Amino acid sequence: MPRTPLYKAAETEMIRRIEAGDWPVGMRLGNEFQLAEEFGVSQGTMRRALMSLEAMGLLSRKPGRGTLVAAPAPVMTSSAGGAGGLVTPEGDAPQFEIHRAKALTRGADADEATLFGSGRLSVSERVLKLGGVRAALDEIAVPEALAPALDEDAPVDLHDFLSAHGLSPATLEDALCASITTMGESVTLSCDRYTPLLVLTRVARGADGAVIGRQVLRVADPDVEYRPGG
Repeated sequence: MPRTPLYKAAETEMIRRIEAGDWPVGMRLGNEFQLAEEFGVSQGTMRRALMSLEAMGLLSRKPGRGTLVAAPAPVMTSSAGGAGGLVTPEGDAPQFEIHRAKALTRGADADEATLFGSGRLSVSERVLKLGGVRAALDEIAVPEALAPALDEDAPVDLHDFLSAHGLSPATLEDALCASITTMGESVTLSCDRYTPLLVLTRVARGADGAVIGRQVLRVADPDVEYRPGG
């Protein structure tokens, strides 16, 4: 198995500390030299790891203020046609391919019942490839009353997915966070345990404001990032 780069190991441990609450929001971290010494890496390696977490929105680095653990990113709302999205280093939308898919119906948990106003959901669960490599986990949920059965081969983009099922989203709300893979996710994605994930949660609302779909896309490809819409 390829050796995990040192900056990735430092990045993963910092994400773990933030998720566990060991580094609470607002906590001021040491400088690059202090952190490099604590993690046993070079200052350049630590700088790269800090820049990565800053790009994920987990850290805020300001001149004169140092490095702080950041609050969760706010929800970004846009019209369906002007939504932001994931991009590759070339600035293009990633061309995900469906590797494995499963469609099912299930009961909504308490938070989902509040979000959707429905106790039953139709759900699509998919493993996605990018460039031939397993790169993301995708879950899309829709009230069962609106779509009793989901097409496993429908587009990955939530707007297009809903359109393929005869639904018309008027607005999209995006929220971002970072996470790390569980053991099961690591096996599914064929990646190292505790691989950093960029998690995009996108909620679609109809013209009446009711939620008609939610997508949770967990991306393991480190070169994919989120770019807000105009």
